Amino acid sequence: MLQQPPLPWTSETPPHFDAAEDAWIVCSYADVENVLLGAYDFSWEVRDRNADPVFAGMWNADGQRHDDLRRLVQPYFQPRRILAMQAQIEDIINALIDDILEASSDTVDIVRELADPLGGRFTSALAGIDPDDISQLTRWRRERQSALNNGLSTDHPDLRDYYTRLIERRRREPEDTLLDHLLAAQREGYLVDGEPLTDWDVMGAMMTSVSPGLTGAKLGPVLAGLASHGLLDAARNDPALVDGAIEETMRLYPALPVMRVRARHDVPLGGVTVPAGALVQACISTANLDPGHFPEPERFDPTRTPNRHLSFGCGAHHCLGASLVRTEIRIGVAALLKRLPGLRLDTSKPVRHTYGRVVGGAFEATFRFDRPEVSRP
Repeated sequence: MLQQPPLPWTSETPPHFDAAEDAWIVCSYADVENVLLGAYDFSWEVRDRNADPVFAGMWNADGQRHDDLRRLVQPYFQPRRILAMQAQIEDIINALIDDILEASSDTVDIVRELADPLGGRFTSALAGIDPDDISQLTRWRRERQSALNNGLSTDHPDLRDYYTRLIERRRREPEDTLLDHLLAAQREGYLVDGEPLTDWDVMGAMMTSVSPGLTGAKLGPVLAGLASHGLLDAARNDPALVDGAIEETMRLYPALPVMRVRARHDVPLGGVTVPAGALVQACISTANLDPGHFPEPERFDPTRTPNRHLSFGCGAHHCLGASLVRTEIRIGVAALLKRLPGLRLDTSKPVRHTYGRVVGGAFEATFRFDRPEVSRP
């Protein structure tokens, strides 16, 4: 079984002020859900959006600004559009499996050879980013995550310069991507909380709406969870089992272990009063392990029902890309199980799962398979 991240608190830890975090720590499912749903009580704008374009995104916004930014990108994440994207995702994943089969090895580094390239190529097509730039953007993303996890500045001049040049180029040479949609809205006078949409806002929307990393971080753990419980063969003919494994992986390994908000006024919460202006750290990781909502919470159970984890948030800030991430992983798992017979964990190599304090994490696992003579989609 995959190990859970080391947590300094549990779901039973009562709300309290932590001087080291300079925040009130909230751990139980009920309290975390109340924070995530508490738009009247809590502000999500806790970082200076002028310090870094990533903070100009909707996740660091409230009220009208949040709603306007969300409305701007929402069409790209509607069910109808995601359905139309499925063939594109299948083409990408099958091309990657072709590369694996053309190699002489009977092992596959599931993240390096498949999950990361899948996320990168699809992000490239969706967002209008040159495929050759994805590896560099991925490195920059990891540098930013490391800075955030270590309390350092996340501003990345090279990344800002990249997006500045990309925006200028796409103004000259428009295509049909998310970036072009944003620039068209800007030309047409789209307003964000009554102010014109700026290039800084466009950068923020791009950085927060699309990321090549989440599929790469979760596809491997989904497969490893099924494999470590002897369920890969059953999953070949049971899509519901795959869906359940996706939800369990999201529950156990949230991409954002914590979310920070600020109290708008004195807020009663879990038996304490959080003072106005105080930071509140809502611990998604502990909420997802609350035994009051998840029996045997540390057990990976792809048949768990219901599974109302909080890894994609809830309320106004529920992750827009949740359905897209699920779709990418679902298609990836199905294609791998179909085309790589006997897929199983390579037990001679360790499974490694590292965690960020605030965001992200890395996963490594090697799988073996029985090389087929011919296996084309």
